[in-house]
Amino acid sequence: MSVDAIAAAQAAQTATASQSAANAASAKLSGNYSMFLTLLTTQLKNQDPTDPMKSADFTNQLVQYSSVEQQIQTNKNLESLLSANVFQAANTAVGLIGKQIESISNGALLKDGQANWTLSLANAAPNTTLQVLDKNGATVYSEKIDGAMGDQQFTWDGTDSSGNAVSDGTYFLQVAANDASGQAVASSVRTKGIVTSVDISSSNPVVTVNGAQILYSDVTNVTDPAAGS
Repeated sequence: MSVDAIAAAQAAQTATASQSAANAASAKLSGNYSMFLTLLTTQLKNQDPTDPMKSADFTNQLVQYSSVEQQIQTNKNLESLLSANVFQAANTAVGLIGKQIESISNGALLKDGQANWTLSLANAAPNTTLQVLDKNGATVYSEKIDGAMGDQQFTWDGTDSSGNAVSDGTYFLQVAANDASGQAVASSVRTKGIVTSVDISSSNPVVTVNGAQILYSDVTNVTDPAAGS
């Protein structure tokens, strides 16, 4: 089965689940409608002839039921749109396999003695500590920098704090940025890498890049490596 067929099947399952929920609500409303008519008919039969139900009250009851019916229909339409979006996201995400993406992620691949991250700071942060963590969360390298506001590149040469070369693989950058007064500065980290797999089991697919899992919604840029060769 092709990856497109898998994506389509997954989206179809999500659409079926959403449609089933809407149909269940509609079926329940139909049952309630029969009960509503029975109660209304009984009410009309047993009302006091000297004080009959006012037409305004009768109309209000019908309007209330009609409003509920319209709301369920609206929900059906919204669920159809959601299903279409899920299908589109799944197909688009699967199409990223083999592409190079830039994304909001702190995971980078160390290869040939080099791993790269793009660090973004909301303000100048002269007291910024960068820590490189391995896949187990252990710190292998730490460095203090004078962080400037905006984007800046950080390249790690693959050596630990003792100067020993570590093995290639996935490493993660952790940032603790503070301004001159010691106040925390907002930061974010982006990386680039080739998409190797896609998980489409949820409405927001997860792509694997540099050994790290990234939400499809966190992808900021896509390029074709073959186009640059």
